Amino acid sequence: MKSVIRERILEQLSAIPALVDAYHQKHSGFSDNCIDWLRRAEQALASFRLPLTSQLAGLRGAMVAATDGLSEPDSGAKRSRKLRSAQVMLLLQQAEEVLRRHCDQIDQEFEEHKEKLSQLLAVASAKQPLPATDQINQAYLNRIWQQVKHTQDNSTLAHYITARLNDTDRSYLLVDIVSNLLNSAQNQ
Repeated sequence: MKSVIRERILEQLSAIPALVDAYHQKHSGFSDNCIDWLRRAEQALASFRLPLTSQLAGLRGAMVAATDGLSEPDSGAKRSRKLRSAQVMLLLQQAEEVLRRHCDQIDQEFEEHKEKLSQLLAVASAKQPLPATDQINQAYLNRIWQQVKHTQDNSTLAHYITARLNDTDRSYLLVDIVSNLLNSAQNQ
């Protein structure tokens, strides 16, 4: 499921350049667009029950407060639209950092698993070459995984991968590894 979370985060992050452009162009809807973007990001991640979602909600609340023009809770002073937009921009940057950091954590964890999957595939393909294919689809990945699991020298590490990765994440990682192996086999 982490692969799905990663893709949803990347989808949300891809909207940030347009928001930054709106800030740069002093678009009047900038603040509302940022609040809407954060709400969509929360909704995209809500089903995963991540603490990240509440962190985004907190940032959205701070954005709402900034657009209301309040500077300090006790001062009661109103702020200009320019200052409110600048405050929202800073909060947008914080939201981007939070999302990017979560994505980076997933990537770091996936790197470890990719290394182990690469070892498994290398051993399995040395004993029996990977079957050729025109398209890497789920059925092909399942067939490759069965070949990897049943290679004698791989059983312990394959059990470890099965315990650590769900099928979706394993397939997500296998696509790149298998593509690289097939491409290198064709180039030899």
